[in-house]
Amino acid sequence: MNANTKQWRPIGARKAKVVLWGIVHNHAHGKFDALLKLKDDFEVVGWVDDSASTAMRMADPNKDFYAQYPKIDGEAVLRGEIPCDLVVVECSNSELVQVSTRIAEAGFPMHMDKSLGSDQAGFKKMSAICEEHSIPLQIGYMFRANEAINKMVELARGGVIGEIYSIDADLDHSYGYPKYPEYATHYPGGTAYLLACHAIEWAMPIFNDALPLRTHSIVKPAPGDPDWAATHTLTIMEYPRANVTIRVCSRGTQPCRHIRMDGTDGSMELEPIEDFRTVKHTTGLNDDGLARVDSLDVRLFLKTVNEKAAALGFREGVNRLSFKAPEDRYAGQLHELAQILRGEIEYPKGLYRHDLIVHKVSLDACNLKTEDI
Repeated sequence: MNANTKQWRPIGARKAKVVLWGIVHNHAHGKFDALLKLKDDFEVVGWVDDSASTAMRMADPNKDFYAQYPKIDGEAVLRGEIPCDLVVVECSNSELVQVSTRIAEAGFPMHMDKSLGSDQAGFKKMSAICEEHSIPLQIGYMFRANEAINKMVELARGGVIGEIYSIDADLDHSYGYPKYPEYATHYPGGTAYLLACHAIEWAMPIFNDALPLRTHSIVKPAPGDPDWAATHTLTIMEYPRANVTIRVCSRGTQPCRHIRMDGTDGSMELEPIEDFRTVKHTTGLNDDGLARVDSLDVRLFLKTVNEKAAALGFREGVNRLSFKAPEDRYAGQLHELAQILRGEIEYPKGLYRHDLIVHKVSLDACNLKTEDI
């Protein structure tokens, strides 16, 4: 740990100066676009070019998208020679933790994309630096600002559908070919490593972040892929009286991703889970093949109206909850981070531990050995 790392303090009522570190991650384009849209929150200082990295990536980045802003030296950022209040880390999956640790040691708040490394030690060390110095650390789990999913989690935690016994999430897609089998299989657990964490992150709070009795994945090739490909995974989180299943197949249909939660008094379903025109990378369909999604609609079916459901005005049978589809997948989360940077809201310190737990369970989902948190 860097002995010179200072305690972080809010920047006050002004725009946050932000640096994009890396353009190789397949979410980099989307994050940069969101930063540009949030004109009242952020002033983009520039971007760090990591395109020369030999680390595995799904596709080579398009530098032209960033060319209107200065390409800057990351080392100069760390030395404090370039004004910076926030670093958005979008380098390759295998370099995220190494780069983010150096940024944490320099004392900068971060929005850090996933995945968080194939072992616990690296992210644990980096998180500890941030926690010790009160540095805001936002992990890019892409559904954290999804109102429909957040409401489902709130209702499930609140007992509206009774005791939860089943949660099922589908994160299928069909992007990245022909390279995708090589890309996914480069990581332990394949598609479970790359995508299951996004569902693990919102599912665990339903069980008060209790560790599952066991988490494991069935890993196999998707139809049409080589025998060695880890492109079709079924992750199972086993709780004493509940199971969570997360399915990821790279030959699927991304706009049909869905979530279902079942309890002893009813069920909830959401499909589609977002407006897939806003994901900013290919879905396997051209723009004409994507339907406009103006609202995200949760179908809540109650066979029994318990006291908690009645207090919220729900009735027996079908209840529908509608939420405006966000215009940008990432902007809501980054806007919240801007509020934290300005000191308008506090950084939820419980996130440090929550993210460590999610990382552990995400590695369990890759059939890796982990230590207890």
